[in-house]
Amino acid sequence: MSTDHCDVSTALGGAPHFAARTLALADRVTKHIALNPELGFVLGLSLVLPLLRWVLELAFYKPVATRVLRGTKQRERVTKMCESFWKMTAYGSMLALEVAITHREPWFWRPKDYWVGWPNQPELPLMRLLFFSQLAYYLSTTFTLALWEVPRSDYWVMQTHHCCTVVLIYYNYISGYQRWGCLIMMLHDINDVIMEVAKCLNYAEQHAAANATFGLFVVAWAVLRLTAFPAVLIRSTLLDSVRVLGYTPPHHGLLNALLCVLYCFHVYWFGLILQVAYMALLKGRGEDIREKED
Repeated sequence: MSTDHCDVSTALGGAPHFAARTLALADRVTKHIALNPELGFVLGLSLVLPLLRWVLELAFYKPVATRVLRGTKQRERVTKMCESFWKMTAYGSMLALEVAITHREPWFWRPKDYWVGWPNQPELPLMRLLFFSQLAYYLSTTFTLALWEVPRSDYWVMQTHHCCTVVLIYYNYISGYQRWGCLIMMLHDINDVIMEVAKCLNYAEQHAAANATFGLFVVAWAVLRLTAFPAVLIRSTLLDSVRVLGYTPPHHGLLNALLCVLYCFHVYWFGLILQVAYMALLKGRGEDIREKED
């Protein structure tokens, strides 16, 4: 009897302490956002993006998908196509921003120049908007991945990827690694846009166009994520940064470790991509093998 009383009193006594700790944490977060107003903008945008997706889906994505798609499992394919439309919009917008930032910059083709002048490199006008948009998008996606999107077998791999991406983007921004970070985002967004186009064509049963686009996607993935990512960007971070600066920049090991984690994800996903490619060769069409059929 006394033991039960002790357990209950401990639980009840712990509740106010838990509430106090929660309020203290919320207070620290609020003060940090007040000192860094850009974080408030990012958090606000991460809440607005799902609302924008919902509006676009009702006004544009779903009517277009419903008109284009026919045959069996139409409702399921409409849902998938709407998701791909949103990702095409998001990745395409960010890719356009990245091209606008880099297309006239001389350092674009010279990896060593990513570090020249760091940490006092001038910030390009659109660079801050790019980093804030990317950060808000991946923050919102960590929630929509669980609550909104089509279930896929690589959920935890994707969720871990998004968390690593959020850390990398924020760290790049506050550390001034903006040139290098912009190119990493561009490398990823090119692949993502091509992939979503191929998926939309496949949902619409335009199999010849879908297979051609998917072939382009496989080549782009192999060239950009499996080759250029380690050979140019990781190498630049690992070696060029130390050679150009003359010292090891802060958190050098952590930054390169996160990049290696991302590269492992790229290799894992490329294995799935090759399975889809093999299926396309056998059947004349490919399917996203990560998706769970209803």
